[in-house]
Amino acid sequence: MEDQLTKEVVKTKLSDDFDTDLEKVINKVVIPTDLPNWNKVETGLQNKIQFVLRRVSLSKSLKDDEVAKWINASNEEYELSALRTYLLLSCVNMIGEISRIDTPMTFLSWLDTSNSVTTRSIREESISKAINSVGVVDDQQKAVKFIKSVFAQYRLTNSVDSNYFSFFTDALDSETQNWIASNCWIYQDNPLEKWANLQNVKDGYSNLSSTENKRLTNSRKRWDGLDSNQKLFEVSQFLEFLFNQYNLCQVAPPVKMDKDPVAKVWKDIDQAVGEYKVNYLSNSMFNHIGADGQKFKFNEVRCVFKEEELIVFEGDVREKDRELWLKRLSEWLKTKIESENAVGETIFLSPKNQALVLSGENLIVSLEKWIDKAVKNILNKK
Repeated sequence: MEDQLTKEVVKTKLSDDFDTDLEKVINKVVIPTDLPNWNKVETGLQNKIQFVLRRVSLSKSLKDDEVAKWINASNEEYELSALRTYLLLSCVNMIGEISRIDTPMTFLSWLDTSNSVTTRSIREESISKAINSVGVVDDQQKAVKFIKSVFAQYRLTNSVDSNYFSFFTDALDSETQNWIASNCWIYQDNPLEKWANLQNVKDGYSNLSSTENKRLTNSRKRWDGLDSNQKLFEVSQFLEFLFNQYNLCQVAPPVKMDKDPVAKVWKDIDQAVGEYKVNYLSNSMFNHIGADGQKFKFNEVRCVFKEEELIVFEGDVREKDRELWLKRLSEWLKTKIESENAVGETIFLSPKNQALVLSGENLIVSLEKWIDKAVKNILNKK
């Protein structure tokens, strides 16, 4: 009994100390002194934006050392980051609702022929695009594809639950929109690739030297084929799905960056290939050298690396294929090596076989910047 009472006292003390430290941080008044037109906007909008600003402030307060130490004492460190992300995503949702230009329409309302001239024009253009992509609808499969295509066009502009898309299209300025379209991309395939691989896929990526690179290339080509509006839509839907996962308390541990995306031997091999220190040997000589060399395989080609020289079993690579094989090997090595210098964050959504890849900074920093720009942009329009 005495032990239980002691535990309760300690637990209460910890709880009180945490509440005190958190209160010191979050009770700071949010003064929108740097916001444009603040005194000119109506009270209702001021209250909504103040709510967003306080929530952003709460998210930032959670990284305060005095607060974080209490949360991390009984939780995994990634849970604190997930909580901050959730708070910021809720701000994105609220700003999207504030910034809506048009009243959202259901799909059936959107199809109604009595709509405004603008809505009819958009709908007719969307249906024409769907017809051109599907062709003559003369079977059930084409009919389903046609309906999906039309519905996808509807969601781009009129979806009822499009707060996230409204945030990216209505609240953000064109400069920020272009930055997102250029510095973010969504990998869509199964299986999901590693952090380092996804971070290294650049515009024009066309490395087909392995199965994983084919997946990366095809996914990147799909992304590059989208226009800016479609890219913003996919990013918005990804983040909305992530937000809904958090709402359901489905917070998965983040996929960590590969500890060593490329071993030193691959760097040395890359240098050997670049300097053309490559020999092709008979089976007996290859096995003799391979006894104390670094053996590996690349696309079923047996190789040995020894004394700064790449040695290849000549029976695996025909004479006419050698130049092509070396070129592909060189491309593959550079992809791996560049991953060490990649800066950014990759967020995985395993249920959807998707990954959002951000270049240059992580999601929390990006969300804070986007929210700040969105709030100022909304006020500038008033």
